[in-house]
Amino acid sequence: MLLMLVWLALLVPVLFLAATPVATVVQALLALTVLAILFALKPFVQKSLRVRFFVLAAASTLVLRYWFWRLTETLPSPEDPVSFIAALVLFGAESFTVVLFFLTALITADPTTPPLPKRMRRSEAPTVDVLVPSYNEPPELLAVTLAAAMQMVYPEGRKTVVLCDDGGTDQKCASPDPKAAKEAQERRAQLQAMCEQMGVVYTTRARNEHAKAGNLNSALQKLRGELVLILDADHVPSREFLARTAGYFVENPKLFLVQTPHFFTNRDPIERNIGLPETCPSENEMFYTEIHRGLDRLGGAFFCGSAALIRRKALDDVGGISGRTITEDAETALDIHSRGWESLYLDHAMIAGLQPETFASFITQRGRWATGMMQMLILKNPLFRPGLTMLQRVCYLNSMSYWLFPLVRMIFLLSPLFYLFFGLEVFVVTYDEVLAYILPHLLVGFLIQNALFSKVRWPLISEVYEIAQTPYLLKAVFNTVLRPNAATFKVTAKDETLDKDFISPVFQPLLMLNLLLFAGLVAAAMRWSLFPGDRTVVLIVGGWNLYNFLLAALSLRSVFERQRRLQKPRTVIRAPARVWLAGQPEETAAPALVRSISGKGLRLELQLGPDTDPALLEIKPDAEIMVHLEIPKARALEQTLQGKVTQSDRGRMGAERHGLAVTFDESQMIAASAMTAWLVYGDSKKWHAARKAVPQRRGLVPGILFVLRKAIVSLPVTVIGLLRAPSSARAAKTDDRRSSVEQQAIDQFLADDPRDDDGSGYFDSDEAEVRA
Repeated sequence: MLLMLVWLALLVPVLFLAATPVATVVQALLALTVLAILFALKPFVQKSLRVRFFVLAAASTLVLRYWFWRLTETLPSPEDPVSFIAALVLFGAESFTVVLFFLTALITADPTTPPLPKRMRRSEAPTVDVLVPSYNEPPELLAVTLAAAMQMVYPEGRKTVVLCDDGGTDQKCASPDPKAAKEAQERRAQLQAMCEQMGVVYTTRARNEHAKAGNLNSALQKLRGELVLILDADHVPSREFLARTAGYFVENPKLFLVQTPHFFTNRDPIERNIGLPETCPSENEMFYTEIHRGLDRLGGAFFCGSAALIRRKALDDVGGISGRTITEDAETALDIHSRGWESLYLDHAMIAGLQPETFASFITQRGRWATGMMQMLILKNPLFRPGLTMLQRVCYLNSMSYWLFPLVRMIFLLSPLFYLFFGLEVFVVTYDEVLAYILPHLLVGFLIQNALFSKVRWPLISEVYEIAQTPYLLKAVFNTVLRPNAATFKVTAKDETLDKDFISPVFQPLLMLNLLLFAGLVAAAMRWSLFPGDRTVVLIVGGWNLYNFLLAALSLRSVFERQRRLQKPRTVIRAPARVWLAGQPEETAAPALVRSISGKGLRLELQLGPDTDPALLEIKPDAEIMVHLEIPKARALEQTLQGKVTQSDRGRMGAERHGLAVTFDESQMIAASAMTAWLVYGDSKKWHAARKAVPQRRGLVPGILFVLRKAIVSLPVTVIGLLRAPSSARAAKTDDRRSSVEQQAIDQFLADDPRDDDGSGYFDSDEAEVRA
């Protein structure tokens, strides 16, 4: 409420300054003054709340002055109805971005970080049902997630792990297609056996109704835990997840949700295919590091589908997981918020998941998000939803309306072409007014984005991502607006890998957009030559189109899928082990260091010495070996695994080390998965440190130059790639390139943590209660 009052107090002088008409030269001086102040104060925005508010107020003044000027001075005469309509469309898109600017400014003005929860007695720890919904994920991927869920530190008998299998329903097992029915039956039997061996509850249902929401609700009918932890099939939790989050529910009986960040161990296809450096922040970091903390400050933190702990009573209050839209997560949060419950966002990553591997899967995922948010905007508009606070309405409105970006972005891309192709006058402006109004307005937008999000989003990266998605999501947005109840849930593939370079089968829309913008450049050159009197306008509009084309050209690199050199990626670790040849006594074992492991295999380094078994010195591919990993903190997990050597690297590693790649057979998957869960995912320090260490700030000017330079360099590479690509590669089916993916290789990170590594520091004995 205090934040809202501050904004209202600032609004009066800002509106007065914005609406006061002045000469163009005065506007230019005002713009220069404000820009100079913003540049000077930019380094202090993250350090001082007062500076942040002042910077936002100053920027708001210029933004509103630009909007009033556009409204009153730049629209063409209605006597030319075609130009007038085109101008109104562009002005409407700009007005939308102005509204989003103010919503974002309000939300990110003062992001919050909640304190650690108090310690709780083990006997008062709420009972928890851990639900892992699955549809078509491979068993080896599920095994790691389930093993990690079983390893989470929590009082004995107060946690139940449940696999909710929608791939083995009665409906699928009785499919009229014999092959599909057999696959579903085999899947059900395999997962039932795996769950029984792991101590996990297996559940399925009769029919595949209402997608993920229906799957979860079916499982909830059989469970009675006080809290519900929902994990996507590929979201592997660290051991302390429940220990870090359950205490908040004991402290606040009105709390229904603790949402945590989604940390991903692989790069998304756009950043990988474009070739963004490792120091470039992940696209999702802006939302999870800044935006969601701002939403939490205003009481609008919402459920993101996974990595969230939810109070069962609140779910029952709204009839379970909501399923009217295909974004059941945000919809559920909206319904529960409207009942007066509260939410919390904890900015500490405690799960590691996988992003879509291919551009086509990425578009499928984002299309589902856009469709679901549009459904919510139409069917459950927060402005008219009873029970929400005013700030919660603002939060949800911002989150939903953002997904109109395909429409707005397409308008910005096509507007220059209205003039270049048809000579339409989309706005009336002089060269001096461009310098006094338009250029400062653009600079203010870049400056504020860089000031608020410099560590989590480089300049122009948002534009590249949005352009890459726009041709595909535009149809989804339009279809949803026209038929909001007709949307269907599409599952994002989580078992893809890339065994060769190829062009995505969905490349055509983005290519067509690029060709259209290139045609605009040709039209600009022709107008420059044929109409000398219009060269000032051609220079302005042609420059705008050139900017659009360069960003679109860089976005087009997203469809060039790049081979993953490591077909079965494993995670980098350092774990001691003993290795000996199968059939030989364990006394012949040599010490080794396991460097990476997954549910299907590992890589290790034999430590050679004078006492090493001579047979180990000559080990070759196809040899059977025994590997015993040592886990000092979890001796019960230690097992001896038998595997086949697939690669030997002694010659490349020196005389004292012998590198081996080893694969396991399916019978050892559960044991290997349990060790993988502990060694790779057990400690969230690495994820927390990765989020803090990887992003590198990029200044405004260097960031813009980086993207534009990359766009120019990519042009000839893209053209050559399109010309060389055979038609068969362009039309290849994504399904033919899928295989099991366990985990993207990552570096081991270290960081200090205020609690015990295993999460036990969050609990007290029943005899005492100690503050954290």
